[in-house]
Amino acid sequence: MNQTPNFSSFVSPNSLPAAAPAPLHDIVGPVSFFSYTPTQLLLGAAFLVLLGIGLFFGIKKWRQKKSLTPRQAALEALTAMKNKLMEGSDHEFGILVSGLLRSYLGMVFGLAAPRQTTEEFLESLRHSDRFTSAEQESLKLFLEKSDLLKFAGGRATQEDRHALIRAAEHFIQGG
Repeated sequence: MNQTPNFSSFVSPNSLPAAAPAPLHDIVGPVSFFSYTPTQLLLGAAFLVLLGIGLFFGIKKWRQKKSLTPRQAALEALTAMKNKLMEGSDHEFGILVSGLLRSYLGMVFGLAAPRQTTEEFLESLRHSDRFTSAEQESLKLFLEKSDLLKFAGGRATQEDRHALIRAAEHFIQGG
């Protein structure tokens, strides 16, 4: 008599603990991970493309700014000096006008004018055929007048300053 015991006889339905009811959650539809519509994406992409094109051409135009030749740059600097003719001391004016012409000669003709004294520069021109004797004499007078202002404490009137600027312009335009 091997009978298996009936579990119902051991456990009564009232003796089992009551199962807790499962919590109820709201029913939610599919969650969107990307909240932009295709129209918004296309408009955003079009904006970025237009912005990129604008930047590309803007930078290209900025980089292609017309550069001045040494002659044009020197003449513009002399014009600016004319507009502020009596500003600064005579010493400063002599340094500026002489330095401008010397740097022009250095850039255009490859001369050592910015690094040489007036005497050294004029001596180097005597053995050169780059300039005519009239141009050499013009340079000599210009450099002597500007040296007088730079080193000897010379005084320059408004007419003297105009004459130095005109001499530099004449040499640059004819050089």
